[in-house]
Amino acid sequence: MRTDALLAFVVGVPLVVLSSVVAALSVPGPRAVALVAAALVAHVALAFRRARPLISHGVVCAAFACQTAVTGLFLVMPSVLVFPLSLFACTAYGWRWLGLITGTVGAGIVTMRFTYDDSVRTAELGPNPWMLFALLLAVVAAAWSMGLFRRTQLAYTHLLEDRAEQAAARAVLDERTRIAREMHDVVAHSLSVMVNQAKGGQYAPDRAADTLAVIEDTGRRALTDMRGLLGVLRTGPAEQLAQPTLAELPVLLARVRPAGLPVELVEHGTPGMLGPGAELTAYRIIQEALTNTVKYAGQAKAVVTLSWEAAALVVTVVDDGNGPAAEPGDGHGLFGMRERVAAIGGKLTTGEGPKGGFRVEARIPVEGRA
Repeated sequence: MRTDALLAFVVGVPLVVLSSVVAALSVPGPRAVALVAAALVAHVALAFRRARPLISHGVVCAAFACQTAVTGLFLVMPSVLVFPLSLFACTAYGWRWLGLITGTVGAGIVTMRFTYDDSVRTAELGPNPWMLFALLLAVVAAAWSMGLFRRTQLAYTHLLEDRAEQAAARAVLDERTRIAREMHDVVAHSLSVMVNQAKGGQYAPDRAADTLAVIEDTGRRALTDMRGLLGVLRTGPAEQLAQPTLAELPVLLARVRPAGLPVELVEHGTPGMLGPGAELTAYRIIQEALTNTVKYAGQAKAVVTLSWEAAALVVTVVDDGNGPAAEPGDGHGLFGMRERVAAIGGKLTTGEGPKGGFRVEARIPVEGRA
């Protein structure tokens, strides 16, 4: 609004002054006052060309209609430059066809008025009517075309802004989902180990010291991981959080065994190159599967298998416990595992194991081995 008002002032002052001089020399008397007043109104309306484009253009058209009614000589006044500016603004910011319609109709009316006006014939001004009409149409076409270009430019800019906002919203949602998965994996695994240790300690008082040591160690690790996640929430970059790798699987299994779950690690094939995201996914799949086994399988044992194939790492966790019927009703853990695997282009299957119990299998793409 301020920019438009400034433009109207900067353009209006010299044009109105020059138009006043031309009007006074061309049609002295009340008609000159009417011409200048109409020009002044048109310049004021130009200040609202973007805020109220249709109203602004309507006022400009009305002002020039008044000038046309006064004399055909208004066409030689410098203030006529306001009309192309108004037509441009109406096309760019308002109804695009209105500018073309008013411009074309106005060109015809002005040509007729200029051609058959006694003052014009007396002054012997003006070109051939058809040449004048063609010239006015060219001005209208130029202003309308530039308005269309500006309109398209604004639409494209708005589209980019909308896409940027949507991308930002998706990024926020993805980050929230990622952090939620991490918190679930860390908290659920650690609490499951601690709860099972506490339950086991009730029936083995002679091992209370060892049990409490495992609970303390698990709790400290959980606190460390939680602090890391909270640090990400405060500072932003996820790279600041150290993520576990498959090399740390022996440590994970060592923490699970004291919770009452005998677990074995088996590896086949030649290890390939996993990206950081894929390796974290493999680790979290194993962690979550073992957590579910500890929580729901009862007295069971588990086998973790890493099978390196030509284009994928197949991670399998099988237990001989209570089977799929023992899985929790909410299924947040399984849902989180599916999300993780799908995010890296892999596939997760779950169900009953070959000898009962529960089986989790994830196919994770391997880089450079497709």
